Amino acid sequence: MNQEYKIYKITYFLMAVNVIAYLYTSLKYGLSMSAMQGIQVGGFNPLYVYYYHEYYRLITANFIHFGLMHIFCNVYSLYNLGMLMEKILKEKKYIIVIVVSMISTTLFSYLLFLLFNIGTNSVMGGISGVIFGLIGSLLALSVLYGDVYSYLFKQIVSSVVLMLFISVAVPSISLVGHLGGMIGGFVATFVLEKIDSKKKERIIN
Repeated sequence: MNQEYKIYKITYFLMAVNVIAYLYTSLKYGLSMSAMQGIQVGGFNPLYVYYYHEYYRLITANFIHFGLMHIFCNVYSLYNLGMLMEKILKEKKYIIVIVVSMISTTLFSYLLFLLFNIGTNSVMGGISGVIFGLIGSLLALSVLYGDVYSYLFKQIVSSVVLMLFISVAVPSISLVGHLGGMIGGFVATFVLEKIDSKKKERIIN
C-alpha cells in the first residue's frame, strides 16, 4: 500500500481531497446536500461567476459531492482509471490533464450560459468531469499511437457509452460537464504529446 501510494500519489491525493471535502460537508449539512448548500461550499453556478467574479468555482466545484453514492462512484472510478492514466502519462502530464479537465468541465457550462443563458438554476459538483477527462486522454493516446492504447480504450468504451447515456437520461447529471471534461482531457493530451514529439525530433536532428 505504501509503495502504491508513492507510485500513484497524485491519484491518492485527489481521492483524499474529495473524501475530506465530503466528510466536511456531511458534518455540516448531512450525507446529502441541497443545491444552495452546494453553492456555499464552492459548487459551480454561472451567475456567481458572472456577477460576483467567483472564478475559483471553476476548480472548487470538482471537489464537492451531493451524496454518498455520488462520492463513492466517483472515487472508485478515479481509483481505477486514475492509477492507469497516472502510470501512462507520468506525473507532470497527468497533473496538466487533470487541471485542464477540471476547468473545461465547468467552463463549457459557463460558455453555454454566456451564449444561450442556459444553466442559471443549476449547481455543478463532483470529480466526474475529471474522470471523463482521463477517458478523453486515453482516447487521444489511442488516436495518436493505436496499439495498446486502442486496446485499453476499447475495454472501457461500453462503460463510457453507458455513462454518457446516464448523463442524458438523468436530468441532475451534467452531460455538458462530462463532455467538457472529456474534450479538455483529449485536447490537453494531444497537445502535450505533439510537443513531446517535436522535442524528440529536435534532439534527433
